[in-house]
Amino acid sequence: MFDEVVLSEEDLLGSLNAPQKKAVSSDAKHLLVLAGAGSGKTRVLVHRIAWLMSKKGLSSNRILAVTFTNKAAQEMKKRIESLMGISTHHMWVGTFHGIAHRILRQHASDAGLPNNFQIMDSDDQLRLIKRLMTEAGFEEEDVEPKRAQGFINRQKDEGKRSQDLGHAMSAEYVAMGEIYRLYEAHCQRSGLVDFAELLLRVYTLWKERPDILAQYQNTFHHILVDEFQDTNTIQYLWLQTLCGPDCAMTVVG
Repeated sequence: MFDEVVLSEEDLLGSLNAPQKKAVSSDAKHLLVLAGAGSGKTRVLVHRIAWLMSKKGLSSNRILAVTFTNKAAQEMKKRIESLMGISTHHMWVGTFHGIAHRILRQHASDAGLPNNFQIMDSDDQLRLIKRLMTEAGFEEEDVEPKRAQGFINRQKDEGKRSQDLGHAMSAEYVAMGEIYRLYEAHCQRSGLVDFAELLLRVYTLWKERPDILAQYQNTFHHILVDEFQDTNTIQYLWLQTLCGPDCAMTVVG
């Protein structure tokens, strides 16, 4: 257990304008906050987290806050620490990919990965695709490696494995589908994970292991999402799956 700080209503709402106060203190189970750039979205999320802890008695480890960039996640942690006077080291505050990585490290074997699985960055991924294409006899004039990389990542963002691809629309589509299959098989054999795979692998884990999904649904009682309008298909499915019947959600977009 961690010491939780209870703030006064003045601490929580005093520095906010009227719309921000309304959003922070809302009793709605599911809350959509529409806000433009520079209107204090991060401030609202931070004060909402503090409100849930101070006024609703929610423990900090029951809250999941998701952002899209590491910079935004670090800024949110810094503001929580400043407002609440607590360490955020134990809290679930981070990017979609960072949270997924944390989960996979805890459940690597259950997710079909070695415990020491490695994460590839975009450059590593492109080099691997080029090598696999060369070994399989693909010519770059027929399929550009960068396009194949984009194709693979888009399919994963849509929640699709190589076997889930639809009817071939062109010779290039057939070729990229085959490259995806070769790439997927190589990554599985070698314990390699790209960024798009992080979310897809966790989503697959939750679908195949309802006991593990239930563990996280029971952990998170409130989920907060920044820049919700930017969520792609797999991120939306991820949130939809994770937010169980007793879970509340606040999204800002």
